[in-house]
Formats: sequence, structure tokens, C-alpha cells
Amino acid sequence: MSSLLLGAIERRDHPAVLRYARDRAELSQTELAHRLGFHPSVISRMEAGHRRMDNVDTLRRLAGVLQLPAAAFGLEDHESVALGHLDPKASRVVGKPALEEDDVRRRSFLKAGGVAMGAAVSGASVAEAAPGAPSALPDPAVVLTARLSDVLVGAPAAAGPELPAAQLTRALAAARVSFGKSDFLTLAAVLPELVRAAEVTQDAGAKAQAYTLVTRALVKLRPGGLEWISADRAVRAGGEAGQPLVLAEAERMLSGVCRRAGDHDRAETLVLQAAGRLALDGRDPRHLLLHSNLLCTGGYSAARAGDGGRAHDLLAAAAATADRLDGADAARAQANLLSHRVSVEQLLGEPEAALQHARMARGVRFPDVEREGRYLVDLAAVQLQLGQPGPAYNTLLLAERRAPGEVRTRAAVRNIVNALLNQSRVAVPGIRDLAARVHVAA
Repeated sequence: MSSLLLGAIERRDHPAVLRYARDRAELSQTELAHRLGFHPSVISRMEAGHRRMDNVDTLRRLAGVLQLPAAAFGLEDHESVALGHLDPKASRVVGKPALEEDDVRRRSFLKAGGVAMGAAVSGASVAEAAPGAPSALPDPAVVLTARLSDVLVGAPAAAGPELPAAQLTRALAAARVSFGKSDFLTLAAVLPELVRAAEVTQDAGAKAQAYTLVTRALVKLRPGGLEWISADRAVRAGGEAGQPLVLAEAERMLSGVCRRAGDHDRAETLVLQAAGRLALDGRDPRHLLLHSNLLCTGGYSAARAGDGGRAHDLLAAAAATADRLDGADAARAQANLLSHRVSVEQLLGEPEAALQHARMARGVRFPDVEREGRYLVDLAAVQLQLGQPGPAYNTLLLAERRAPGEVRTRAAVRNIVNALLNQSRVAVPGIRDLAARVHVAA
């Protein structure tokens, strides 16, 4: 570290720490803001000392991006910065008063949606959290709905930037990384502009990928209708693009939307037809990986319909395809297979079988925190089904440490937390704090 940065840390001059660390990282204020999903003015005001810097989650994210220890911003380092976890007992910087946010700006954003890439979230809106809640983050489900409704309902191409193909490809890849991190606030910031850019450039493949990613985010939430729009657009664009993998992934997401609406037969048919169009000669392992994933999705749909035999047959076929893969692709397929086995057994009313799958797969490595978070949430549902509220709560805490965005966004988590709040079997200390963090009224 430079002497200027070290001196600022010693003085506890956090605006100067931010400024010197950003210079060291060779990031402009706009670039740093985009990485965090903030408006550039947020960073400018922080560095000028015009915006108080006492929101723990925001400071941890700053420290992570700028490769600083949490203590550089005066935080007690209770957890690894990389986890992005907010300790419920340390929701504010020690010795600092509570933050008063610019509520007018937040409300304007939720109404208008924002106009520039990365201009979505201030990241520190107390008003979105329940009074006295440990988390000061806005509700990602509310933010996603507000931002994505503007680009899905109406003219999506309006005022969209025209990006070179290579830049659009990189932006889509970066958005997928944010999804893999369960960073849904960042996604809410960038996805609308990605959709608009893809529409303006009339790149069917990019449009399909953008709308598919929108659908993947929306299905985390309670059904609201927007997911039908994005899934339909993704499939239409995927068909125009003539790219089998892109189309099959779009159809997989449309299958999930149909399943959520109770149309299990159509959900299964969609993925099986998509799987049947893939090339399984082994020359492109991506086809094998997606084939396995599609069969897993079909098995889940069959379980939703109550057809256990069909569900197990499809999972067995998915496992056979996964066995043809090696390296990282094999690891991804096995992790997906494990997660679906657990959730399928839970749906079929066989929680003991689900736990047995979990015990037999301790060595499975998940490809990203979103996939791991989903698995842990499903495992918590299994434990709740077994009448084990304590273990279910502890598993949710583990999921929150590993994938905080997943836990604080996903509707399934809110259902489990509601059940834990309302059960009387065992007292669950801390459940009200968790409820506040996942935006459930206790």
C-alpha cells in the first residue's frame, strides 16, 4: 500500500481511503460504481465526504472490490469479506450513528427504473428494511421487479445503447458472473440496459441470452407475470438465432415458468424436446452438460406432478449423460444432479432419501455460490419437512454466509422463514433477525 493510503487508514479518513484505494486499483468513479451497482454520484459523494460511510454491507463490498481488509473502513472483521456476509449483531460500523438515507432518490429510482448501466441501486437504503432490521440493504425482489418491469412492459428498445458485438458479449458474460454470485442488486442495475442494447443491435443470440438471464432472475421471486414475458422473448430470439445451446437454455427456463404455473406436462415436454435436439456425439461437451441439466429439470417437473417413477427415470438418464463428462463439466453436472435429487425427493415426500443423497455427496464442488445457495435452501426445506426447525434454521444461516443474495432474494427462503416463525415445536433464537434480513414481516 502507498503511504498516502496507509495514512488515511490510520486516520480513519474513510473518504480518503476510498479515493486512494480506487486510484491504486486504476478505476474511475464510474467504473467502481458500475462494479457495485451504484450510480457514479454515490462514489463521488463518498469521496467528497458528502455521503456518510457507515453502511456495513456497502463498506464490505467496497473493501472486496478494492482488495482491502475490512478494517480499512473501520469494520470489525467478523466474517470473510469474500462472503459478503452481514453480521446481524454488527449492522453498523462501531461507534457510528445510524444512517439517514436519501429516501427521495430511492423512491424515484423504484418508480422510474433508471436510465444508465449500473445506475440502479444506492446499496444502502434503510427504508426498504423492516424497522430495526439488522440488514440495511433494499429488498432485491422489489428492486428486480421495479427495474425489469420497465424493460419488459412497453418498448424494450427505447433509448438503448448500441454496443459493439464484442462489448455486448463481455457485458453478458459479466452479468452471468453476477448471477453466479447471487448478486441480484447488480443484476437489477445492468440487465435492463443489456436487454435494450441487445434489442437495438438486433442480435438475436444476444437477445435470447439477455432475456434468459432476466427469466433466471425473475423465477427467484414469487410468480408475478413478468417471467412469462421474458421467457417467451428468450425462446423466440433463440429460435431466430439458430444456436441450439442458446435456444435449449431458453426453453429450459420457459419450462420452469410453465411448471410454476402448474402446467407440468408442458414443462416436461419443453425440456425433453430441447434435449432431443442437442448433439450427443461427445464432440462438444457443452451439449452433454446441457442435456444432463435439461433431464434434471424434466425430473423436477415430473416430481412436481407427483410422478415419482418418471422423476427417478429422468434423473437416472441425467446421471448417465453426466458420466460421459470429465473435468469441470463433470463437476458441474454432478452438483446439479445432487441438487435436483435432493429437491425431487423432498417434493415426493421422501425427506430421508433426500438427506441420504446429501450425506453421500459431501465432496461435491458447486460451480458457483448461486448453485450452492439453492442446494442449501432445498436442504433446509428437507429438514423442515422432517420436523427439524433448528437444523433448518442453521442450514439457512450457512446458505446466507455462502450466498447472501440468494437467501435475501429467493421466495422459497421466505416461505421457509415464515414456517419457522409460525411453528411452535422448538424455539428458534435469531429467527426474527433472519426474517428481517430476508424481508419477511415477523
